[in-house]
Amino acid sequence: MGVDLHNLNFMAHAQDLGVSFQRTLAIGRQAVFVEPRDLQSHQALRKLPKLQTPPPPPGRPLYFEPLMQQWFGAQQADSVDASAYESSTFVHDMNLPWPKEGALAAQRGQYDAVLDFGCLEHVFDFPTAWRNCVDLCRVGGHVFHALPANNLAGHGFYQFSPELFFNLYQPSRGFELRSLLFVQKADGEHWWRVASPLQVKRRVNLRNSHEVYVLVLARKLHEMGPLPAPQQSDYAQDEWLQEGGHTIAQARSRLQAPLAALGLLSAARRWRAHWQALRSAGLALPAPDYEKLRVAQLLAR
Repeated sequence: MGVDLHNLNFMAHAQDLGVSFQRTLAIGRQAVFVEPRDLQSHQALRKLPKLQTPPPPPGRPLYFEPLMQQWFGAQQADSVDASAYESSTFVHDMNLPWPKEGALAAQRGQYDAVLDFGCLEHVFDFPTAWRNCVDLCRVGGHVFHALPANNLAGHGFYQFSPELFFNLYQPSRGFELRSLLFVQKADGEHWWRVASPLQVKRRVNLRNSHEVYVLVLARKLHEMGPLPAPQQSDYAQDEWLQEGGHTIAQARSRLQAPLAALGLLSAARRWRAHWQALRSAGLALPAPDYEKLRVAQLLAR
């Protein structure tokens, strides 16, 4: 769990959108995993003062508090973890609902920014952990996510689809989704804005050979009561709620029937899968589902 170059840039982008970091809570005490040269480049690009940090003890990382205070104006930078091994401000297992009584209860609705940078993929009960994040955020505050999306199987319990966040963060559920991006670990210069399946009226898929994670920024509009489970967007659209919605499957069956009759359907599917893998192996993500953005242009001051 930590602040890498993408997360640092994402917070700077959010700062330009007017996001406040005055009271910040990190899910997991965040270490800073940005190379000194990249920190210097970011400082120059954003016209920031030199980061003043005491050298960490041997074997310990540089943690996020000085960065948040000096570059993002945080007056309070707290953290929560399931154990005290990294000296987080609070100890709480995010698999469990945030307490409504006792010492921890006072933190509900208190934070301008809640940072989930590489944490919730490690928490088995994601719905409870997510609800804790939004309950800790104040009305008008923002929740950040930076989570594995593709080619990171085995890193944690889960990889996350943009579809989840397009449906979690809707005005009807008390949120405004302000940004949803794909980033590739191998490319620090670009982001890809992901098209909403609700708008394009189809599923937005990803197939490539690079480690990809999703960046999410959502603003809390009001306090929520119990929330129903979200439905995947195509199942929530009118055509999926009516009888006779099997016409697409029928059309596919008509196309596949001649190949099946010749005994070639399985072979055709294998060749198609190989071709799709070769075509999508590069760094670029295909338009119109993904809009390529240059990070330096977004962040230049």
